[in-house]
Amino acid sequence: MPTNNELKMPVFHIDDQPVEFHPGEKILSAALRNGNKIPHYCYHPGMSIVATCRMCVVDIVDLGNGRPAPKLQTACSVDAAEGMKVDTMNQKVEEGRKLVNEFLLINHPLDCPICDQSGECTLQDYSFEYGSGKSEMDYSKRVYGWRDIGTFVSLERNRCIQCSRCDRFTREITGTNEFGMFNRGHELTVDTFTDRTMTNKFQGNMADICPVGAITEKEFRFKRRAWKLKKNRSICTGCSTGCNVTIEHDRNEVFRLKPHENQNVNKWWMCDEGRLTYRIMNERKSRINRPLGRVGENLEGISWEEAYGAIAERVREMAPLAQNVIALTDTHASNEELFLIQKLLKDGFSSDNIFCPLPNWEQIESDFFINTLITTDKTPNRAGALALKIKGDAKNAKLKEAVKSDLKVVFVLGNPFETEHDLQQKIKTAQLVVHIGAYHNSWSEIADVVLPGQHYSEKIATYTNKQHLVQATDIAVKALRRSRPEWQILSELAEALGQNYDFTNINQVFDSMSRETKAFSGLNFDQIQSNGIELAQTAKDSGKKLIKAAA
Repeated sequence: MPTNNELKMPVFHIDDQPVEFHPGEKILSAALRNGNKIPHYCYHPGMSIVATCRMCVVDIVDLGNGRPAPKLQTACSVDAAEGMKVDTMNQKVEEGRKLVNEFLLINHPLDCPICDQSGECTLQDYSFEYGSGKSEMDYSKRVYGWRDIGTFVSLERNRCIQCSRCDRFTREITGTNEFGMFNRGHELTVDTFTDRTMTNKFQGNMADICPVGAITEKEFRFKRRAWKLKKNRSICTGCSTGCNVTIEHDRNEVFRLKPHENQNVNKWWMCDEGRLTYRIMNERKSRINRPLGRVGENLEGISWEEAYGAIAERVREMAPLAQNVIALTDTHASNEELFLIQKLLKDGFSSDNIFCPLPNWEQIESDFFINTLITTDKTPNRAGALALKIKGDAKNAKLKEAVKSDLKVVFVLGNPFETEHDLQQKIKTAQLVVHIGAYHNSWSEIADVVLPGQHYSEKIATYTNKQHLVQATDIAVKALRRSRPEWQILSELAEALGQNYDFTNINQVFDSMSRETKAFSGLNFDQIQSNGIELAQTAKDSGKKLIKAAA
């Protein structure tokens, strides 16, 4: 690790421990970055500093010039200085925190048993750790009614501690100015302007940043206690932005997605539409729960061995040429799955006829970063498909030309071209149609063999977002017993067709992809870690159109 002199960063002291800081950085920011704990409510690294909660008070015993500060100072608003000495745990600071915490609790109701925030409430934690346990208040608390403030969140004003995070969020982050603080003193409250509900697409973030239970997600209300939820780091596959998230689940049921900080992708935020993608993770009625083979007009359950054997036998009988074999895939497929289905066609049939839908899409340009998270490309791996040179165009002209030949074998991965009914009817005439996917759709209805895959929350995989950043998912919930990850299905299918891939885990597939493709050349699966890694070679996306956000 580089020394302080090598970094040339100034140093101040917190509780006699040296802390490096950037010139102009606040005490609280430097402390949190270096792992020091200072309680706070109103401070958020992505928004302006207001120092309204006063919970982050510290005692500056030396301002860096040998003189102490005359009174307790808010760590969020005071610049760190070379030689400064700060105490965060002496008696003076502890007494100050107790008084602040007592003041914040004056009108706060004892809602913990029924509050959705219970278990992840900052006020609850700080009251236990820093509170006095008593109150001098002996008169009735101020009471407000419940408010429906938006399509995604609800407001319980009685619980508000006036930290102003929500107000600053709509002013500084979304730029919609829909929310504000009204009145003064004892009657200070938060609400929407003119009693109109909010319509911005990022309301869930207000629930995330609210330190108490004043703003909560409607989707999650009264569904599960926070301490029961298990959390797994992943990405959102609702669009090509690839926001970093945590999948929060209990008893193999997903209850919500929360944004996870990644300054290179989504910072601290995500859109409400992305949050709702948790619903498909719990879908069971349309899941393919076992391998299926067509017997007459019906699909019947078979074993994996029977499925692979039937496909291999049928292919041997037909002995198809390269032009008789095509593969269709959507861009919800991971990098590894796209690579393997491409490799299967190339090695097994000497064919490069693999196609994916590549419609034109729009990307918003805006002065507010959060608006750039929105895109009309609602698939997570378009950039990965382009990097691997999967064929496709906005009008599907290449595919329509390819299906004019005598089709014998068609592999379908996921649910591509779902609205192209004429195309499906043409492919239906092929002698063998194999569908690989997690859910029943129009392709499974016409397939001769259906192989059950897994949702991204059930497997490890990588996806390439619109910034050409390769990011990984992790296993959050258990997959259906008789399903398998698509990379494994494709590898086993290739072996049944006479290829020797011998992949036993996703790392080996990724390493093979990095050796055999230019775009992923030199990349290593272990390098992806938490922030992702950029492609070695990017492909131009001719379907992308930049549009200016509405004022």
